[in-house]
Amino acid sequence: MRSMLIIENEDSVRDVLGGYSEKLGYKPILLSDPLVCKALQPGAQQCSTTKPCADTLLIDKDLPAIDGLSFIECQIENGCKIATYRKALMVNKITEQSLKNANRLGCHVLQKPVTFKTLETWLIGLEGSAV
Repeated sequence: MRSMLIIENEDSVRDVLGGYSEKLGYKPILLSDPLVCKALQPGAQQCSTTKPCADTLLIDKDLPAIDGLSFIECQIENGCKIATYRKALMVNKITEQSLKNANRLGCHVLQKPVTFKTLETWLIGLEGSAV
């Protein structure tokens, strides 16, 4: 079964996205704190796993501990095994510079509130992408 790592600090949003991802055939991995990611652990040079911890990442941009875009950038720098095109940043607002950075990194940007249709369309698009 495919898995989806969902990092969102709002319990209700995280739970709803997790429930819907499960309906779409994903095993949801729900986190409120992105700092548990092994690639972000103090002293980590590379992600310590040999395979991705999840097939897909859905992360809120505005988290208390770290900005979602900075999180994705740190993951990439530290050898995260989740393909960057399989990562999506959920945003309320995004600056032009942050949008450029997201595009440069190769992650997707989803406007909040993320609807079920938007999430499903993005996931279907991933299925047709190169691995």
